[in-house]
Amino acid sequence: MSLRTVALVLGLLGCARRPEPLSAPVLEDRTVRFPVSSDADADADAGVIQAGTPVELDGETLRALMIVSHDLFPLGSAATSCDSRPESYTYRVLRQDGLLFVYVEENPAACGRRFPALDSGAKYALRPDGRILRRVVDGVDADDDLRGVMLPDGGVQTVLVPPSQELLPEDAGR
Repeated sequence: MSLRTVALVLGLLGCARRPEPLSAPVLEDRTVRFPVSSDADADADAGVIQAGTPVELDGETLRALMIVSHDLFPLGSAATSCDSRPESYTYRVLRQDGLLFVYVEENPAACGRRFPALDSGAKYALRPDGRILRRVVDGVDADDDLRGVMLPDGGVQTVLVPPSQELLPEDAGR
């Protein structure tokens, strides 16, 4: 699955940035933890579709992308700017522990910018049947913090810390 195909599919599904509140009901299951991934781990060309290369999405993945697109960019809403259109974003899908995790990030190049706006992303955890278990929209919803903790050897380990927990003793991330 490539990011361009996903962007094309989502571009066909809607053309407007979400109004508040978001449109889909959410269970808000705080026990669901989003997997931590590193952009450094991703292949630079992993999401690029080469001309003439078919892309295959299974139905559950397509449904998850459609649900996320409709939630963030409801049909019938008026797009007010470039960054309020689904095709101005990139989408990553990870299937893990029987769930689909969808990460949505602004693609500043789609709007002629070099850097994304603050609070311009979102992440979703969905069951294969399409039910949203958890949604975190940057700048709107509380999220688990990622913190860098200093290790005895001088390195830094990334850990998840729930928002209700205070700073860790040797917290290097704040």
